[in-house]
Amino acid sequence: MDVRVIALGGSLLSDDSIVFEKWMEGLAEILKKRSDQESKTVLVVGGGAVARNAINVVSKTTRDRDSLDRVGISATRLNATIIREKLLSLGVHVSREEPTSVQDAIRNTGHELLVMGGTEPGHTTDCVAIEIAIGIKAQSCLIATNVSHVYTSDPSTDPNATPISTMSHEDLRVLVGEPKDHKAGGRSVVDPVGAKIARESDLDLDIVDGRDHSAMSNALAGLKFNGTQISVK
Repeated sequence: MDVRVIALGGSLLSDDSIVFEKWMEGLAEILKKRSDQESKTVLVVGGGAVARNAINVVSKTTRDRDSLDRVGISATRLNATIIREKLLSLGVHVSREEPTSVQDAIRNTGHELLVMGGTEPGHTTDCVAIEIAIGIKAQSCLIATNVSHVYTSDPSTDPNATPISTMSHEDLRVLVGEPKDHKAGGRSVVDPVGAKIARESDLDLDIVDGRDHSAMSNALAGLKFNGTQISVK
């Protein structure tokens, strides 16, 4: 059975209702196709701007990282509920179960799509998706974000940043840093904690722009895609 895990960035939930509806329709078509093929998919949804804004508010009164992470986790679960209900309304078979831990997600063995948010402090949704992918022996973990590739530097601040098509886990470590560099609400293309776990477990990571439905579909099918493939070299 084809098994895949997707970390869906919260930044993909657009405030523009027309853009959001069109994007959801495309996502639903991808997931319907996988369901028809009896493929298992786990979708872990991030917090995006909702999480960052809430964390900023709470950070005015506390700097405790676990407290800030709990705020972010609440935002991811809200976003996951939005995605789940939208997919159900678009005819996608979605499990009614909403796991709140990696172990709960791994124990779910059904063919239906599983949609969830974050789990516990210190673990971003990228990290959760990677741990689930390892636990269910997924072929890879797809990280769908708001950029098309991992870049040599931050493209929002460096005009000379260039996209990377293939790279090793060690290359990724150099770019994103170590787990101690994790910050609540961080915006790294792959968080350092998740990157370390994937590296130690030899799990391939595929990075795509989640707004590019073709790239997502091809990556999930194991075909050539527009994005960055991270693997052991």
